[in-house]
Amino acid sequence: MALSDTVRPESANMIRELKKAGVQPVLLTGDNPRAAGAIADQLKIGQLQAGCLPEDKLRYIQSSQQSGDAVCMIGDGINDAPASKAATVGIAMGGVGSDIAVDAADIALVNDDLKELSHLAALAKHMMKIIRLNLTFSMGLNMLATVLAILKMLNPVTGALVHNAGSVLVIVNSALLLRFGKKQGWKEQ
Repeated sequence: MALSDTVRPESANMIRELKKAGVQPVLLTGDNPRAAGAIADQLKIGQLQAGCLPEDKLRYIQSSQQSGDAVCMIGDGINDAPASKAATVGIAMGGVGSDIAVDAADIALVNDDLKELSHLAALAKHMMKIIRLNLTFSMGLNMLATVLAILKMLNPVTGALVHNAGSVLVIVNSALLLRFGKKQGWKEQ
């Protein structure tokens, strides 16, 4: 007889979505290898480390980061807190998780809805594209305005207006991130 955690119904779909987004899931668990293997098989997770103590999880996270990988740790217990704190991004299951796990994490899922993780990963990638676009646009506009001011084709008042108009465009472009979920078909909570 073996006891193991119950797999949430939405977990398999979340793992599939994360794999599509280019994320490699790894199951780090304190469960015995047999129970952990059954969960990994059910969720189709290829990498598994069972029987992990908190320091084993922490060591795995640090090792992955040293090889240049960005690591996201999702956990709900006290034993997940050190690894979550060390990860590039730590996510705690806020509803069922311990206070220590929530405090150590960067993000707390208040309603413990795992299906939002794939949306979070897609939103983060899209957000980085928007940030790069905004930085390129604003630096390009400022360089152009500086050159035009040096050539005396742009007076100080017009230069200030160009700079402020550029700032407004960057803010409007960033605000479009609020519509990201609706365009992608994600329901709003």
